[in-house]
Amino acid sequence: MTLIEKPPKESIWAAGCVVSRRDGGGEPKYLIVHRPRYDDWSLPKGKLNKRESFVDAAIREVKEETRVKGTNARPIGTVGFITKAGNPKVVRWWLTDPKEIKKFKKNSEVDAIEWVEYDKAIEKLDYTNDRAVLERANDMVLARSAGSIHLVRHAHAGVRDDTDPNDEKRSIDKLGKAQRKAIRKHLLDHPVTRIGSSQLDRCVQTVAKFADTIGVPVEREIALGEGTHPTRIVSLIHELQGEAAVLCSHGDVISGLIGHLFAEGVPMDGPMQWEKGSIWHLRTIKGRVVSGSYTAPGA
Repeated sequence: MTLIEKPPKESIWAAGCVVSRRDGGGEPKYLIVHRPRYDDWSLPKGKLNKRESFVDAAIREVKEETRVKGTNARPIGTVGFITKAGNPKVVRWWLTDPKEIKKFKKNSEVDAIEWVEYDKAIEKLDYTNDRAVLERANDMVLARSAGSIHLVRHAHAGVRDDTDPNDEKRSIDKLGKAQRKAIRKHLLDHPVTRIGSSQLDRCVQTVAKFADTIGVPVEREIALGEGTHPTRIVSLIHELQGEAAVLCSHGDVISGLIGHLFAEGVPMDGPMQWEKGSIWHLRTIKGRVVSGSYTAPGA
């Protein structure tokens, strides 16, 4: 599936690149920029022109700001945030190689650039979402099949009643709406390429506002449905290798997967829990989970 081109009309549209190079087979280095207007270090990005695609805008902006032209663009994902002026902004990111590097000249946007290794770049970058984008890009550089899964248990939706034939139609409640807001705020800092959900309303409602914010559609996945066998979600994650996906599902599905990962000895930073409104962040190589970390509800 390809990302849809347009985020919500009220958003500011922007695009950028993580440019990576290796000198003499050494550690990868990444291009970061200093912006005098904000006195910050960030990744190069900029707003779209009319009728310009995101990827074209990303490559153009990097070239204008740094005199580095990128090639071989691979999607990292989309992040969203609110600017200091209170405006919603959506940024789509690509990983590129430098096709052409000309001598840098100061300009109105950028007064300095640096090529730095990953650890130093993480230290210098001023923004959480830039660091998350670089972390994802670095994984992609080190392993082409690297992916990430943000496994969300749906937000609180009242009390289960198996005697009620309409129980599966439950919507998220007041607590669930507060959890949804926290989930959205947390996920906006992470680059995302796809969003999947169980077909039940409480799951779709949990991620729908986040999906609307970044302009990525919610795909309803049978593998995430309540009562499905754990092997189905394992197969889905394998199909998503190389993607940065948000998946929203139910307690029984998530418990089966997380319990299996703990039993297999996969490094998991967090308790063996999956509360409503929580998120397990899973890193994958070739569609296989290699590590995980837990975000509790509301965190």
